[in-house]
Amino acid sequence: MPPQNPTDIARAALHQLTEEGLPPTPENYGKYYRKASGEAEPQAKIDPNACGPLLAMIRDMLGEASERTGSLASDILSQNRTIKSSIDDLSQAQEKQRMLQLLGTILTTTTSIHTSVEDAHLDLTATKLALEHIKSELQESRHLMQEDWLTGAQNRRAMDMVLSKEVARAQRSATKLTVSMLDLDHFKRINDEFGHDAGDKLLQHLTLITKAVLREADCLIRYGGEEFLIILPETDINGAQFVMDRLKQAFQKTPLAYGGKPIPVTFSAGLARLMPDENGHALVMRADAALYEAKHAGRNCVKIAGE
Repeated sequence: MPPQNPTDIARAALHQLTEEGLPPTPENYGKYYRKASGEAEPQAKIDPNACGPLLAMIRDMLGEASERTGSLASDILSQNRTIKSSIDDLSQAQEKQRMLQLLGTILTTTTSIHTSVEDAHLDLTATKLALEHIKSELQESRHLMQEDWLTGAQNRRAMDMVLSKEVARAQRSATKLTVSMLDLDHFKRINDEFGHDAGDKLLQHLTLITKAVLREADCLIRYGGEEFLIILPETDINGAQFVMDRLKQAFQKTPLAYGGKPIPVTFSAGLARLMPDENGHALVMRADAALYEAKHAGRNCVKIAGE
C-alpha cells in the first residue's frame, strides 16, 4: 500500500530518484511523487521546465506539517486543562483512592503529551530533512541548467544573469567592465581532419586552459559552437588585452594532444569596454563586431571595438 502521509510520499520519491540516479528536475520529482502516492500519471505531457509538480509536493508537505503542529497545539491545550483540573481536584481530595486515581490521570495525560510531542518531532524532522534535500537538489539542478553540458563553461542562460548583474554593478559603482568574444580559428577544419570527437576535446581543452588563466571573479560562457564570451569585471581594455595575451601563450604552450599528435590551434578575439548608459546586449554586440574584424584581419589576433 502506497504511503499516505505527504512527508512519507516525498521521502519515498526522493529515495527512488536517488536509487535510479535520475536528474533532480521538477518533472522527475512530480513523476515519482505521483508514483509513490499511487496517483495516476496525467495524460497531458508535462513541461520539463514547469515547477508545478514540485511546488505541489512542497505545498502538501508543509500543509501536513502545519496541520500536525496545529493539531498538536490543540491537543496539548486540552491535555493541559485536564492536568490543571486534576491538580485542583487533588488539592481537595481527602481519600487515598481518589488521590491515586487523580495521580493516574495526571501521569497518563503527561505520557500522552510526551508521545504526541515526540511523534510530531519525528514527523517535523523528516519534513525538514526532505525539504533540505529538495533545496540541495534544486540548487544543483539550477547550477546544471546554467552549465554547458560539453565544456562545463556557463551557458547562454547563465550569461543573461551574470552580464546584467555585472553591468548594473559597474554602472552603480563607476568601475570598469570589459568583455571578450573569442572564436577558435578554422574549427571546421579540425572537425573535418580529425573528427568531431577531436573538436569536442578541443573545446573542453580551451575551457580548462581559459579557466586556469581567468580570475575567480571572471566568467567564461560558451556563446555558441566554438565561440566563447569572457566577462571581466573591474577590468579596462589594457587589462583585458593582457588576459588575452596570457591565454594565447598558455594555448600555444599546451596544444591538445589527440591520437598521439598535438593539434596546434589559434583563436581570434574582440574586446569591448562598457560605455556609460550601455546595456549588456549592446556591449556583447560590439565585442562580436570586433571579433569579426579580427577574423577579416587574418585571424590569430585581438581587435578592440570602437567607442
